[in-house]
Amino acid sequence: MYCVIEKDWLKCLVSDNELLELEHLPTTTVKPVGLEVERNSCFYLVSPKGKRCYQALTELDRRKWMQSLTQSSINALQRASSISQGDLVVRIHTIPGNNTCADCTAPDPEWACIDHGTTICIDCSGVHRSMGVNVSKVRSLLLDNWTEDIILQMEEKGNSKFNEVYESNVMDKITPNSSREERSVFMRNKYMLKAYHKDNPSGTQDT
Repeated sequence: MYCVIEKDWLKCLVSDNELLELEHLPTTTVKPVGLEVERNSCFYLVSPKGKRCYQALTELDRRKWMQSLTQSSINALQRASSISQGDLVVRIHTIPGNNTCADCTAPDPEWACIDHGTTICIDCSGVHRSMGVNVSKVRSLLLDNWTEDIILQMEEKGNSKFNEVYESNVMDKITPNSSREERSVFMRNKYMLKAYHKDNPSGTQDT
């Protein structure tokens, strides 16, 4: 199998050019692998379809692939054509749960995490940005351009579906009045440590 980047897409093919996998780069995030992967020169590509592990030929190739995929994703988002911002907000807010912030429940959120398919308020968006694009890809519903593909992928998820998984075991959820420090602790637990995830019943978390 081999992979090529064509416009806004990563295509994975076999030797006879049969297409095996197709990833829309504006909705992806490149992440390094951890100790759970024993093979060399690997990296993760995370998309709304899940997390896939790719292996380059050498460590230098791995770094080049990660840089190329990240830059291609940024370029694709910058080329995105605009739709009416008012129509976009209405459409995104009609997704179940998306009329309030996915983290603190503040009403009428104007920001989104396109890789999670969720909407967030401006206060929580600052914390998401501080965690890095490997955790959350933050975009404004009012200021940024959106493609139809990204909107459709948002519509497949939404705050309600996401939080059924990532807040399954949450006890003390933050509120619109929570401080920056409280938001930071909560979101580190939620997104980075996955302390409230349905697959983490023990709920190990920072305090």
